[in-house]
Amino acid sequence: MEDKRGVESLYLVLEAIRQELENNAFVNTVTFGNILELDLSKTTIFPLAHLTLNNITHAYNNLQFNFTLYNLDIVNISKEESEDKFYGNDNTVYILTNQLQVVNRLMTKLSHMKLNTSWELNGEPLSDTVYKEKENMLAGYETTFTVDLPNDIDTCS
Repeated sequence: MEDKRGVESLYLVLEAIRQELENNAFVNTVTFGNILELDLSKTTIFPLAHLTLNNITHAYNNLQFNFTLYNLDIVNISKEESEDKFYGNDNTVYILTNQLQVVNRLMTKLSHMKLNTSWELNGEPLSDTVYKEKENMLAGYETTFTVDLPNDIDTCS
C-alpha cells in the first residue's frame, strides 16, 4: 500500500475500508456518503455497509477523520408463532451476529494498519445496536471510529 500523507491519504483509507467490506461474505452492497440519500426500501442492497465521513479534526501534525459505519440488514419476521420467547420469531440475532463479524473484522484490520501505513485507528470504536428501525425494519450496528493521518502541509510556507 502506497504511503501518502494528509488529504491524499483519505482516498487510501476509504479504499482500504471499501475493499475489506466488499470482501466480506456478509455484505452485499458498500456505499459512501449521506445515508439519508440512500433508498433503504430497495431490498436488493442488503446486507448493507454504508460509510459516512462525519467530521475532520485538524490536530497538530495530523488530521483525524471521524467516520460512522452502518451495517444493516432487513429483519424477516416469521408468520408462524414462535414458542421461543427469548429469540422470538424473527432473524434479528442472526443479523446482529453476522454484522458484528463484519464490524469486528474491519476494526481489527484498521487497528493493525499502522504496521503498513502512516495512518492508524484512534481510540476505541463504539458500535450502537440498531433494532428494527426505519420502514423496512432494519437491524445491525452503527459504529463510530476515528482514523489519524499525518498532515503534510508545510507550516513554513
